[in-house]
Amino acid sequence: MVAPTVSGAGAIIDDRIAMSSARCYAAMPGPKPWPLIGNSWRFAIGKKPWRTRTLDVTLWFLRAVAGSGGVAKVAKLFGHPDLVFPFCADETARIYRLEDAMPHRAVAPCLKHYKQELRRDFFGDEPGLIGVSRVSKALAAPEAARAAVPDLDRVTDDFIDRMELIIDDRRELPKDFLTELYKWALESVGVWALGTRLGCLSDNDADAREIIRCIHGFFHSVPELELSAPMWRLYPTPAYKTYVEALDAFRTLCLKRLTDKGVCAKIAKTSGEKVAAILALDLMLVGVDTTAAAAASTMYLLANNLRTQRKLQDELDKQLPIERTMSSKDLDKLPYLKASIKESLRIKPSHIVFPHYILSNEERYFPSPRDYIPERWLRDEASKEQARSECPMEQANPGTDMDGIAQVCRRQREVGIHPFASLPFGFGRRMCIGKRFAEVFHRYSVSWRYGELTYSVTPTYVPNEPLQFTLTPRNRGANNLQLTTRDRQNDKIERTVQFEQDNAKERI
Repeated sequence: MVAPTVSGAGAIIDDRIAMSSARCYAAMPGPKPWPLIGNSWRFAIGKKPWRTRTLDVTLWFLRAVAGSGGVAKVAKLFGHPDLVFPFCADETARIYRLEDAMPHRAVAPCLKHYKQELRRDFFGDEPGLIGVSRVSKALAAPEAARAAVPDLDRVTDDFIDRMELIIDDRRELPKDFLTELYKWALESVGVWALGTRLGCLSDNDADAREIIRCIHGFFHSVPELELSAPMWRLYPTPAYKTYVEALDAFRTLCLKRLTDKGVCAKIAKTSGEKVAAILALDLMLVGVDTTAAAAASTMYLLANNLRTQRKLQDELDKQLPIERTMSSKDLDKLPYLKASIKESLRIKPSHIVFPHYILSNEERYFPSPRDYIPERWLRDEASKEQARSECPMEQANPGTDMDGIAQVCRRQREVGIHPFASLPFGFGRRMCIGKRFAEVFHRYSVSWRYGELTYSVTPTYVPNEPLQFTLTPRNRGANNLQLTTRDRQNDKIERTVQFEQDNAKERI
């Protein structure tokens, strides 16, 4: 049971009244467990329940079982606790608000085993630190993210340079582009958390190649360990061995690359380097795959929505600086970019919180939920409809159903956006990194030549098919002059020299 919030006598009385009318857990609807095996057969070996087409069927089935009560349970799961799914935004809000300031955060069984049993000699009583009071203030501080913006800008520039190296003659990205997104995300998290470049965007760094190998193995082992029958509890399966090897490598990396910069540096000063390294490990585990997945989904949805992509590019052309590094203030001038990322995370959440996956795609909360319409997130949309209709970009696309988009926005304003109907995990921190990824759309028009992109839950929401996007360089006009090739090469040389100097200082 969740403890009530001690915010006033009235709140406690209201909570007690609500609890007095609560239904018994045994009466909660849900699929009936079978004798002996319970509901574990739904996650049997070989079924790969993390494939979202299978998951979609299961979740919408549970939504139907929940009925008007809005809650369903899946009980008797071998090796896992019972699961309760609240398919109601109001109920979800109530659950969050009744929790203490630092709520209980369930830990994945395999990760809990690694920290509290297998490597307890290192972690001790510090199994995980995200959400712990002594580090949460440092993570939540706006200045921590804002201070990293210039470094994240340089990481993105290096990533775009790398994209030009790996693109083929058809201007198509390689089949393993998701791995490249992992590299970019890992390099970005390293800059923000550890205050250093990890070298993941270079082919000549042996340590970086080992990091990428481990992170690739880690994210492929997680679904088998956490979303299927937990055979690793009986014997060390191949996926379990890969998982442990990767975590050991990440732990060593965090200790080795910890500097006097980055968000973890403050923690090192107050709580010691070991605590800071554990925090860096946690940030890496929750930040890399979710950031890469968010970028992949945003690219895919924008590539399939030319109107939205062009409107975003119009905003970027007007607001992004040309002759200087981007600052945090520049990011505040990109409302359509923010809306585009929110809409992407609504449709394809980068981290699955199962009830939110359903709520954010339900008509009652989001009219026309399958349509990608970032405008639904913009404030004062009514005052902007006329400006949109006069935009040359949209006049050039006579097939655009602007009346339909305006109607969806009006319906969305009538319904409102419930703050607990769409909760992309860790939205704030990834938003800063995601905004930097907008430089891709500033420099290129992105298109998609293939069919529908399907996903798997790992438990991050990641694409199954190769991300072979096509990038076409944009002509941004005389008012948005691009850097010359020589300028970009000189800038690249300067960043490379600085990167090597910084690494040399760290080794000394």
